[in-house]
Amino acid sequence: MAQSFSNVLIYEDSPARSRKFLPLVYTRCVAELRSGAFTAIERIQANFGETSIYLHTRPELKKVIARRHSLPVNEIPKGKMLLVNAREALNFSRGDSRNVYDTLPSDLSQRLMAGEPIDLPQPVSNVAPSSLWEIIHSNTERIRTDAELWSRTHCTVERPSFPNCAIIKPENLFVHPEARIDSGVVLDCSEGAIVIEEGARIMPQATIIGPAYIGKHSIVKIGAKMYPGTSIGPVSKVGGEIENSIIQGYSNKQHDGYLGHSFIGEWINLGAGTNTSDLKNDYAPVRVTIEEEEFNTNSLFVGLLMGDHSKSAIGAQFNTGTAVGVSSNIFGVGFPPKWIPNFSWGGANGLAAYRYEKAIEVAKAVMQRRNTQMTPEEEALLMELFKVRTRMMV
Repeated sequence: MAQSFSNVLIYEDSPARSRKFLPLVYTRCVAELRSGAFTAIERIQANFGETSIYLHTRPELKKVIARRHSLPVNEIPKGKMLLVNAREALNFSRGDSRNVYDTLPSDLSQRLMAGEPIDLPQPVSNVAPSSLWEIIHSNTERIRTDAELWSRTHCTVERPSFPNCAIIKPENLFVHPEARIDSGVVLDCSEGAIVIEEGARIMPQATIIGPAYIGKHSIVKIGAKMYPGTSIGPVSKVGGEIENSIIQGYSNKQHDGYLGHSFIGEWINLGAGTNTSDLKNDYAPVRVTIEEEEFNTNSLFVGLLMGDHSKSAIGAQFNTGTAVGVSSNIFGVGFPPKWIPNFSWGGANGLAAYRYEKAIEVAKAVMQRRNTQMTPEEEALLMELFKVRTRMMV
């Protein structure tokens, strides 16, 4: 018999605090990461409707996330609650209600309010990702299963017939009534669902092979080639060739160039002709370095991991398994280092610290172009990240 509860607490355990989720979680909690057609928070909201959501994260993110979502952060729910691991929430199944509490034990309450990791005795599901690259590699299956959940959360789901487009297996096409599909588009749903959100536009001659997800008010440019396992978050512009990659949202990869097996944050611009390598020439497992710690991904395919507000110039090239921190500007001929710290300026010929005042000026300008304002909490967080960067250089 299903247990009833009035609150859901999405908590972070010790593995969620690993560097394996950087650089995306410099500026967000794990529950905000996109997986398939939803972020973990959206997935819980879609599954539980009006249930109150509580979040748990690192202390330095508390004010940013509370302001961003208008949700309680690192606070104790009042009433019976379900505790959901943030990593499990990325692949959450509605039937999972193992950790239901009337009240939290005092030790958990203290760790929750302090923003410390919470490790429950109940074992975490083996499908819970422990890194960004695991989220990337599970994204194809996640979109495939998310199509049903997406259709349940929308009052109207159309499977239209577009006479000037090629729709293959249209029963797997989910299009919001306010999305736009231009003439000459190919939507191949034979391998899995394609979900196209409200206000999205697919421009002429674009080809999308599912499973794929296009977020609200995003644009797929003319002649784009999109392969299975690709999720594009809201208010983004994408073109060129994209394969098995996640764009968190509010970012541009408008032009020709290849993006493969990559995870891109928000407020990012990849210049024309930017290319990522996602396979080593010797076909060995890709190794990723983050904050000088090296990880064996045990995968042949890992491309670019890029934190919020970073940019690449035209013709930029990124080697297999490159990680770029927050607010970095990458340019020049050749491959830059495979680990690029926050607030870096340069490329293959060396990196310097990006001037903070200029970096924030650019970040605010980019956000304003999408009618969004940087909050004081976000600016304070970026300042702290910059201070850490400058201490590293001393």
